[in-house]
Amino acid sequence: MTQIERVTDDVYVFTSELYAQVTAGVINTRLGAIVVDTLPYPSEAREIKEYVESHLSSRVRYVINTHYHGDHVYGTHIFTGAQVISHELTRQRLSTTGVEGLALAKSESSELSSVKIVLPQITFDSGSFRLRLGGKSIVLNHSPGHSEDVITVLVEGEQVLFASDTVMPVPFFPDGDIKQLMKSLENIQAMSSKVTNLVQGHGAVILRGEVTGYIEKQIKYLKTVDSAVRQVLKRRYSKKSLLRTDLASVDIDRAVLGGLAEELHWGNLECLYDRLKRYVKPYPSRRL
Repeated sequence: MTQIERVTDDVYVFTSELYAQVTAGVINTRLGAIVVDTLPYPSEAREIKEYVESHLSSRVRYVINTHYHGDHVYGTHIFTGAQVISHELTRQRLSTTGVEGLALAKSESSELSSVKIVLPQITFDSGSFRLRLGGKSIVLNHSPGHSEDVITVLVEGEQVLFASDTVMPVPFFPDGDIKQLMKSLENIQAMSSKVTNLVQGHGAVILRGEVTGYIEKQIKYLKTVDSAVRQVLKRRYSKKSLLRTDLASVDIDRAVLGGLAEELHWGNLECLYDRLKRYVKPYPSRRL
C-alpha cells in the first residue's frame, strides 16, 4: 500500500511504503489526469491508476518522468495509452543506463519481472516546457544536480512544486554534480515564498512557510560537505577522516528515510573526495 495525501483540491501525493519513501503525484483536471513519476513497483503504480479511475472517475492522459532513476520510472508501463513526457536527457539515459539497470534490478527482485522501460514520446531539451490540460497549466523546468536530467514540475495557480530528487531529506549527488545541485536549489529558493506545497522526491511534503527555511538548510548542507572534503584533501588526510563529518555535524536526522540518511551522506562524502582529489592542492609542507 502507498500513503495518499491530498495537498490541494486536485493534487495528490503517493508515497511508497516499499522503497525509501519515494513519491509520485497526480494532478487531476476535467479532461483527465497527469501522473508525476510512477514509483518503483508495478503494484504501487496500479494503486495510482486505480485511484485515478475509481476515486477520481478520471483517466491518466500524461505521465511525467522527472528523471531516469528506476524508483521513479519503473511503474510507467502500467499506464498504457498515456503519453510520457521527460527531458531529452532522460530519454537518452533510459535507453542505455536505464535498460542495464533494470536487468540488474530484475535479478535482485522478482517483483520487477514484468517491468518494461517506456521511452518518453514527448521531450524537451532546453529552458522549460508547458503542458496545458483541462484548465491546468503545468510547467516543467530542467533542474540538474541529483542527476543530469532531473526536472521539476510546477502546478501553476495552486503553486504546488514537485521538486523530484532535487529536494530530498539528504541532498544526494553521486550520479550528478554538487555545484549543479546547489544552483538548482538556489533556483527553487528564489521562488520558495510563492510555493504552497513542495513535494520532495523522497519523504514528507514541505508546507507553506517551511519551504524557504528547508531549502536554505539543504544549500547549507552541500556547502558544509564541500568545505569538509576540501579541508581533508588540503591536509592530506585519508578518506576515513571524513567520518568526523557525521550526520549530527551537518544537522541531519539519522531516522529520515527509514534510516538511509547515513548511507546517503557517506555516499556524498566518498564521491566528492574521489572527484576532488585530483584538483585540490594540499597545503605546503612545513619545514623547520
